[in-house]
Amino acid sequence: MKLSNFRFPVFLLFCAAAMAGQQRPASTQTPVAAKRKTAPAAVTPRAIETSQWKSYRSEKYGFVVKYPEDWIVNPGSGTGVDFISIGKPYSANEPHIAVTLAIQPNENPKKLSIKEWFDGQLQRLKAKPESQGNVTIGGLPAMFMENTNSFGTQHDTFTLLHETDVLSLSYTRRGPFDPTCAAIVSSFRAVK
Repeated sequence: MKLSNFRFPVFLLFCAAAMAGQQRPASTQTPVAAKRKTAPAAVTPRAIETSQWKSYRSEKYGFVVKYPEDWIVNPGSGTGVDFISIGKPYSANEPHIAVTLAIQPNENPKKLSIKEWFDGQLQRLKAKPESQGNVTIGGLPAMFMENTNSFGTQHDTFTLLHETDVLSLSYTRRGPFDPTCAAIVSSFRAVK
C-alpha cells in the first residue's frame, strides 16, 4: 500500500496515549498524573493579548487560527489527513512547543454531533481519557480530553468542520507555555 493512500485515523493516536496511561502500574504514576484524574482538565487561557498575533487561514477547510508573531506555521501536504503545526522556534534551552491541527476529511460521514462522534470513538477503542469534557471553540461545540504519558500531558480538542470533517487541535502541556497554546486553540474560528 502506498503511504500517500494510507488514511490513519488521528483519533487512534490520541487514544493510544489514553490506553498507554491506563496500562502503567499505579506505582509508577507521577503525582501529577494522579491529580489529573480528579482535577478539571480544560485549560482556561489567562488573558493573553492576541491582537498582534498573525493569522493562519485555511481556504480549503474554512477556518482561521491565530498564533504568536514569532512562531512558525508548517502545513503538511499529501492525501488523507492534513496536518498543520504551529510552533515556537526551536531553542536549545526549551522543549519543543507546538499546537498541531489535524483535519480528517469525511471522518464523520454519518454527520453525528461532535459529542456522539467522540463518544463513539472512545467506545470503539475502549479508551478512557484521564479527563474529558465539552467545550466551545469559535462558536462550535467541541470535546476535549487529556492523557499523561512519558512525553507529558497531551491536551486534545476535537470539533467538526462542515459536519463531516473532524478537526483536532493538540499540544503537550509545558507549564509556562500552556496559556499560549490554549489561546491558539481558543482563537480558532470557522469562516465561509
